[in-house]
Amino acid sequence: MPEIIEEGKCQQCGATLLPKWRFCVACSAPVPGIARQSQDKLAESLRHLPSTRQPDKTLVFVPELRDARLKRSRRNKWIAVVSAIACVALVVAGFAFFRSKEKKKTEAPNQQRELMARRDLDLYANAFRSFYTDIGRYPTTQEGLSALLKRPSALASWRGPYIEADYSVDPWGHDYVYQAVNNGATYSFSTYGPEGDGAGRFFLQVTSEASDPHAPPPSPTP
Repeated sequence: MPEIIEEGKCQQCGATLLPKWRFCVACSAPVPGIARQSQDKLAESLRHLPSTRQPDKTLVFVPELRDARLKRSRRNKWIAVVSAIACVALVVAGFAFFRSKEKKKTEAPNQQRELMARRDLDLYANAFRSFYTDIGRYPTTQEGLSALLKRPSALASWRGPYIEADYSVDPWGHDYVYQAVNNGATYSFSTYGPEGDGAGRFFLQVTSEASDPHAPPPSPTP
């Protein structure tokens, strides 16, 4: 004999059915003979309200996602540190390059003057050697550098001029220093350089060779 189900009871589980519900709240079984009823006015109004359609921001703990997020965070921090170091290095390198360029620009005139001074010392060293070949000695301190351009009255064998012009002033505007020893047996020809005689020492100098007067004078040395 089949089981008789009372009206208002679920045919599947026998639970009490709520009025106007199409499904049993206990077993979710459909209730036959219940037409679809329209929802109340509040539900109808809510259905027609506009939605932002934004994704659900509910966070769910997933180990894999957490590890990936931490990895991205560490990578971003590393990139930020490297970028900061690179920026500092570029700034330091740019400043050093600028200082080096300014230093070279400042030193260029002094280097040019030093080259001119070395050229003058070479010219006078060759002139002294030619003078020695004709006269047998170097100019005395009293005769000075002018003996290379103009013949002293007492020197009949003078065949100068031994230098093309008067270079007795160095590129820094100071007089070259000529000193002869033993009546022209040896000499020294010097410049104090950019600081003048206040430096207390010669900047460049050439000297004769007392042991071999006919040998070329040494190259200018600091």
